[in-house]
Amino acid sequence: MKTVTKIFLVVLMLLPAFAYVSAQPAFEFPEPCSIKGPKYGLDSAESVKNFSLYRENYKQWKASKFKDESINYTIGPWRYCFLNAPQASQNIYFDGINIVEHLMNKSADSVTKERYIDTLMMVYDQNVAAFGCNKQYGEGYVLGRKGYDLFQYRPSEKEKIYYTLDKSIRIMGGESEAAVLSIFYKTTDELVRAGKLDTAFIYENYDIVVAAVEAQIASAKKELAANLADSSKINKKIALYEVAEGNINSIFDPWANCEQIVKIYSAKFEANKTNANWLRKLVILMDKKKCIEAPLYFTAAEELYKLEPTPSSALTLGVSFLRVKKFNDAVKYLNEAVKGLEDPLEKASAYLNLADAYRNIGQYANARNAALNSAQLNPTDGMPYILIGDLYMATASSCGDNPVTQRAGYWAAADKYAKAKSVSTDERTISIANQKFGAAAGGFPKTEDLFFYNVVKGSSYTISCWYTESTIVRSID
Repeated sequence: MKTVTKIFLVVLMLLPAFAYVSAQPAFEFPEPCSIKGPKYGLDSAESVKNFSLYRENYKQWKASKFKDESINYTIGPWRYCFLNAPQASQNIYFDGINIVEHLMNKSADSVTKERYIDTLMMVYDQNVAAFGCNKQYGEGYVLGRKGYDLFQYRPSEKEKIYYTLDKSIRIMGGESEAAVLSIFYKTTDELVRAGKLDTAFIYENYDIVVAAVEAQIASAKKELAANLADSSKINKKIALYEVAEGNINSIFDPWANCEQIVKIYSAKFEANKTNANWLRKLVILMDKKKCIEAPLYFTAAEELYKLEPTPSSALTLGVSFLRVKKFNDAVKYLNEAVKGLEDPLEKASAYLNLADAYRNIGQYANARNAALNSAQLNPTDGMPYILIGDLYMATASSCGDNPVTQRAGYWAAADKYAKAKSVSTDERTISIANQKFGAAAGGFPKTEDLFFYNVVKGSSYTISCWYTESTIVRSID
């Protein structure tokens, strides 16, 4: 039986074979599938024999959870295949990672461990050179794993980690692994803080990694809906990406102030104003970070709407204008939204916001009509009736010429607040309706004023103003 020392020496003999990689300039990568020749090398019989020996012993070692002595009989034939039949199977490289890491973890000193790490990186590079064109486990996948191990074993080599993972993500896109995305963004932050990357990369790389995370989560949720039998496995995957998303957002948060966002993206706006995807990301980012009062936000949102004039984008833009009190612009886009939206609840929301916009520019009849449309589409929402009640109270004094008729609007308002309470299922809305009903009741005319103007308490009364509404006469006392 070979001793551990002998195994160690055999593995170290690999280092000269990898010299071509370590001699490369920094951040250069091996050419995918650049290794040519027969699958089993020049001596196919010897290669097949060694491949069979190494795989059989490796499987036994793996079955023992990498604890028994089968490893002692694995390294020799594995090394032969690595050096003489590099295209025999990609398992040579996947298994090789475990073999080298096992010996690295058993190394007695830091110098030896560093040489094992060199070997580990060389295994990754030859994997790319031999199998980098593979669709599933090609260059992008292998570089992601290499970058991850660089981060684990040589965290000080931040630039090498960054550029390795950067290339991996650019190849893999939405298929990137969760840990790769997290580590890449963490390294981005560290290099920016060290002055080795421009601050713009904080925002550019955030867009890239968040898009990949969101793509993976969305894909996994679709897969879960279609395949409940694998729910445990799929939910674990979703959880991994949700953790990555949380990590990425926690790194991004300190950078997410409006001043920085506006500064970085304003410089890039002209070059990207016809790029709908870029504009969409900017609008989402600024909305998420509450930068909606910046002129850049509205410029970007309007350019996006020109490129993609959808009802949903019109709703988003209209609500944004409403928030910053640009009511005429809000009316314009919310009207576009209600014309095209098909979902009843989404359309009801658009009408309610439109009613608010009309109210703020003094178009009370239009505001009332929009609120009634919202109530019709969403019958369990009391807010449209609350808005109408507010309109009646605000304009009560202009709808009469004496102490009774000038307060008739409070009767109509109270009716709307009562209606809001009766239809609503939302406790907050009910609470608002109760408060406003009390305020309206406080505005009712006195009994003596009713008597003086010959109006009978409890009788029907029709208000004819900018609206027509039948109500019941009531007094404050």
